[in-house]
Amino acid sequence: MKKMLTLVAVMLFTATSAFADFTIYAGTKPGSGFDQWMQPVLKELRKFLDEDITVKYMPGARGRTMLNKWENELRFEDPNGLAVSGGTQGSNWLYINKVEYDFENYDAVGIQLMDIMVGKRKSWNPKTDNLTWGNESGLGDTMGTIMLFCGNLDGKIESYKKCTDERLNLVKGMKDGPATMAYMRGEMDIFRGNPTAWAKKMSKIKDGELWFTQGVYDRSTGKAGDNPNHPGMHFDAVFERTWGEAPKGEMYDAYRLAQTFNDALQKSIWIQKGNPKKAIIVDALRKMLADPESQAALKKVNGGAEYDWAIAEEGDKVVKQIKKLATEQALKDTVWIIKAVFDYDVVYNPDRISK
Repeated sequence: MKKMLTLVAVMLFTATSAFADFTIYAGTKPGSGFDQWMQPVLKELRKFLDEDITVKYMPGARGRTMLNKWENELRFEDPNGLAVSGGTQGSNWLYINKVEYDFENYDAVGIQLMDIMVGKRKSWNPKTDNLTWGNESGLGDTMGTIMLFCGNLDGKIESYKKCTDERLNLVKGMKDGPATMAYMRGEMDIFRGNPTAWAKKMSKIKDGELWFTQGVYDRSTGKAGDNPNHPGMHFDAVFERTWGEAPKGEMYDAYRLAQTFNDALQKSIWIQKGNPKKAIIVDALRKMLADPESQAALKKVNGGAEYDWAIAEEGDKVVKQIKKLATEQALKDTVWIIKAVFDYDVVYNPDRISK
């Protein structure tokens, strides 16, 4: 009798778990920029699931609090758990202290390969004018901006410290919203945004124009490439038009390391490795992306722009690919320039070097 009761209990647990609602853990606040991307995705995803998806917000340390807890506890304790992460958590894995998570420890449900757009005041000339700018959400963008108004110089990372000392008025402590408002008051020369935010900003900003995009991660090359929504405006193309030569050198490698980790992992959904419910959520995601009405709804969120997804094993490959960019020299240079120019609390961690 005891064995039969145990068997019944196991069967009931399995059945309950199989049809229980998903919980998605998000290291952000309701209404944040990331949430404005996540909620429309979840709304469409629910249409293709028998289960519901509930969101548990766990803000703190720019997403690190939630992902550390996911790494150490939640992915083991919650058989119906999912985690989402943004670009900041991607790039922070490289150089922020007290990061315990590692995306290779999870299975990707889906990674939307997105971009960051950088705009400038129409009257501002990057080759001749000094720059006033500050945005703690835009570290990779700012590194690219520094290259675009300094040029290749002599290719050495240290030379960019001299250029920024002479030409960059860096306003510290500003997040994305306040930085955009400062631009609109005429206090800053550039602004930036992910696809969701960009469309909203450009509907209000009348004296600005697209300066460059970081570029969309191309899985076939392992590099950021052209954004089909803004053709010919990716960083490399704009740099070459501005300076008459391709970008190169230590600063470029450092920029591309930080930027790629930010943008290739900008919008990601994860599940614990081996979780049998992965098949359910991945199937729903594929159906959502094949559905014309859902696609139209998601394009509307991004101002009519469309961005590809790396689903399941394809997402896992993206994580492995971008880690190859973390050479010893590129990682050391990235940490050096962030400390020297931005004075951020970053650390060089040799464990992050590509194996």
